[in-house]
Amino acid sequence: MKALKIIIILVVVLVGGVLLTALFVDNDFSHEESVTVNAPVMEVWNSTNTLKKMDAWSPWTKKDPEIKQTFDGQAGSVGAKNCWDSQHEEVGAGCQTITKVEAPYLLESHLDFTRPYESEGDTYLKLEEVDGGTKVTWGMKSEMAYPMNIMNLFMSAEDAMGASFQEGLNSLKDIAEG
Repeated sequence: MKALKIIIILVVVLVGGVLLTALFVDNDFSHEESVTVNAPVMEVWNSTNTLKKMDAWSPWTKKDPEIKQTFDGQAGSVGAKNCWDSQHEEVGAGCQTITKVEAPYLLESHLDFTRPYESEGDTYLKLEEVDGGTKVTWGMKSEMAYPMNIMNLFMSAEDAMGASFQEGLNSLKDIAEG
């Protein structure tokens, strides 16, 4: 009986410690990657200005050729929406909705993920004229709910998204330069 009491106390202390620690961990989750494309801004914009065109260089679409998608709304306009459903663990299911367009320099959208777990975030594509072409920055911002924000101590946004973002930007570069 004494051993059970000690185990229960240890579990309560451990869980309480994790919950207390999570109170002091930042809940912001963000990452961005950039690439310079050797093409004028308008050529790059033409490969990024609709969700369907973004699908052509999306690293997640490439992971699942069997992905099911729907595109709704006026392409490239606020409110246009792409919903996807994939059995691939890294792709999952959800919807992306355009929230802001400042042609040819900015496209922002909101993501609602439903699988493998429910979450949401905001993404952006920024285009900037630079010597020799266009700098493209792709980023995402999100918040991790308490107490899941404790995961920020053990994983980084760069580890979670960096390789996929860079893969997508390299594909965009190939398309826009080709």
